[in-house]
Amino acid sequence: MKTYYVLFPNHMNAIRLKEILIRRNYRVTIVPTPRELSASCGISLLICEEDIDDIKAIIEKERVETLGIASIEKATGPEKG
Repeated sequence: MKTYYVLFPNHMNAIRLKEILIRRNYRVTIVPTPRELSASCGISLLICEEDIDDIKAIIEKERVETLGIASIEKATGPEKG
């Protein structure tokens, strides 16, 4: 299972985008940026895969500075077998 993150150069842009997306009823969560995705800012937004295209358009329209959207493979737990 992949998880998707919006990465930022600073905290201010992360907070700004979170507020914009919540006002538009998107489910987002501020989380620590995973080490695998290390970026300039220590926080990122965890987003839903199905919202990526909409969020990219909002980022562009609202001129929010980001470092892009990245994903990592997350373990879902032990497999039964």
